[in-house]
Amino acid sequence: MTPTKQSPPCVYFCNFPHLRTTCSRGPCFDVLCAQRQHLKCESSERSSSLYTARAAGGKPVCCLPTVGPRDPVRQCLPCCPLPSPQLPVPGSRLCLYEDGSELTADRFCSIPDGAELVLLTTGQTWQGYVSDISRFLSVFQKPHAGLIQAARQLLSDERAPLRQKLLADLLHTVSENIAAETRAEDPPWFEGLEARFRNKSGYLRYSCESRIRSYLREVTSCASLVGGEAQEEYQRIVGAMCRKLQEARYHGSYFDRGAKAGGRLCTPEGWFSCQGPFDVDDCASRHSINPYSNRESRVLFSTWNLDHIGQSLFVSP
Repeated sequence: MTPTKQSPPCVYFCNFPHLRTTCSRGPCFDVLCAQRQHLKCESSERSSSLYTARAAGGKPVCCLPTVGPRDPVRQCLPCCPLPSPQLPVPGSRLCLYEDGSELTADRFCSIPDGAELVLLTTGQTWQGYVSDISRFLSVFQKPHAGLIQAARQLLSDERAPLRQKLLADLLHTVSENIAAETRAEDPPWFEGLEARFRNKSGYLRYSCESRIRSYLREVTSCASLVGGEAQEEYQRIVGAMCRKLQEARYHGSYFDRGAKAGGRLCTPEGWFSCQGPFDVDDCASRHSINPYSNRESRVLFSTWNLDHIGQSLFVSP
């Protein structure tokens, strides 16, 4: 769902001839359970205006609004024929959950059994499953303790292997201490590192400088493979490269998430994306890693070549 200042849309589950609608969040409307030409009202918090739905046989039935969450069940009588369902709030729209397509009066009577509907108010949008995925990702972008605890509970009760793996991977991701920067904030991240490294950015800057120095040494060692007059020119070029790298401090800022946007290869949070093999524009597998998250990711990142995972550097003289 596209974020708005308004409440999230209400999801309605329709199963003809028994029409069942439930309001999950947002403005509270009557919950209507239709059985043929009778409706059972189960109010959430506050009732709204009349809601008219179609029960078995396409005959419209209406339900009077209730006034509280514990009101007794009320039976509703058939109402006069209407061309389409009346929505409880002016400007609201009804659409299919799966693809977000809006329901017209003609289409409402032909929706299949088990169709899931979404009630949208003014300013809200719904794009089907895409909105659900987007909403899921936004929730886990900055997870809180309650969310992590709920995921752990689900994992403890889950028996399906695939769902277990998805939940375990999710917990591993949301439990990472990405925001922490200093040794005091995330001691496990610094295990195995020298005491002189006090923060993550400082160590990864040093790591980048060391990696580029090793590349330069490899290039320099290839001079012996070049013969004759070309060797002198080769050494001159390597010397010029060395001076430029020294002036740029071996581009240590590439791995520093605190560096300016043009000087780093990661996001401000520390996420790196594989740039793909040298002969393509990007990585089709969309590899990504955050060495700032935990010790395991830091160690794994040291084996990455950002031109592509697992592809070692080779310099042809």
